[in-house]
Amino acid sequence: MPSVPAGDDRSGAFEADVKLFLVFCLGLLTLTTMAGAVETAAPRAMIVETGTGSILYSKAAERPFAPANFTKLMTAAVVADALAKGEVQPETSYKVSEHAWRTGGAPARVTTMFAAVRSSVPVDALLKGLVVQYANDAAIILAEGIGGTEEAFAARMNDLARAIGMRQTRFVNPTGLNAKGARTSLSDIARLVAHVQTDRPDLFGLYRLAEFEWNKILQTNKTTFLRDIPGVSGMIMAYDETDGFGAVVTVERDGRRMLVLASGLKSPAERDAEVRALIDAAFAEFARVTLYPADVVVTTVRVFGGTETRVAVKGKTSVDVTLPNGERDEFRAKVVYDGPIRAPVTAGSTVAMLEIRVDGRLYQQVPLVAAADVPAGTMANRARDGLRELLVGWW
Repeated sequence: MPSVPAGDDRSGAFEADVKLFLVFCLGLLTLTTMAGAVETAAPRAMIVETGTGSILYSKAAERPFAPANFTKLMTAAVVADALAKGEVQPETSYKVSEHAWRTGGAPARVTTMFAAVRSSVPVDALLKGLVVQYANDAAIILAEGIGGTEEAFAARMNDLARAIGMRQTRFVNPTGLNAKGARTSLSDIARLVAHVQTDRPDLFGLYRLAEFEWNKILQTNKTTFLRDIPGVSGMIMAYDETDGFGAVVTVERDGRRMLVLASGLKSPAERDAEVRALIDAAFAEFARVTLYPADVVVTTVRVFGGTETRVAVKGKTSVDVTLPNGERDEFRAKVVYDGPIRAPVTAGSTVAMLEIRVDGRLYQQVPLVAAADVPAGTMANRARDGLRELLVGWW
């Protein structure tokens, strides 16, 4: 996919245009550098502003580790997909097998919703037990009920992982317990959370629940950040003997939404302190910036076989990005697209992406749409464009 500078075929022109826009229209502060905006003791950490998709901070986010309890995020997502497709209903009941009871219930001394062996529990209660209590018995009961076996259900988990772009992830069971060979990365978990937030909002809402009662047992949400940190709207904590303590937390403050992920910490106390510090930094060290107001043209892109040889592109709404409050000189932007775009082109259709990068890392992508229609041209138009491509190329 070739990169195209704004309004010009000269390499680097668009990067200069964006820097000038920031300097003259927004002003650059000199409080901190990008590298110093966030610091953490976590071996792996990531901050994403979900409103803009900006990856504000990334530290070893692609490095694989054992998912442990993070596995249950995918277990819940597969159940939500089955509900959305009508494979099961919220009132569908599954029987508690002895395996589920012994492996994930009270005898196992793990987190459990205390489902009685050989009783039947509806899917909606199991899903709440899974999300609120991290219940291992609920995970196994759901897996056996929907997939037939834990192994078959794990195959569905991996199918969904591939479908949403989790390239470094493999699940072997629905609980994360004794899951030799299982792996994931923080960037993959961020993709999973984005899927849940966007495509399964009903499931995402369950992570906000402060408590859950089943069989006359009241269980408070095990994600203690819900009670301890203002604005936290849920998710999950995890522990692995080798890969340490971690957390995935969503936070909402003053209309901004953040996803904070951390893994590899040495103790619950260190996890709690580092997650709190990451959340505070996310809101204090970064600010929302409008690069291009709504309806402002960003650049033009080439069109093949149309009545016009170029079409203007703009954001669907305003083009917003979240940037550090300090030095912003390291940020670069460019427009990329598979081109030339073949006519006809419909106004409002996505034809390109604005990529924001820092230190070579993709920071944010913003879809750009055609600002006008470009009808298909005549045979002469197509011949003209074909001749130009043959003789001088498009780039």
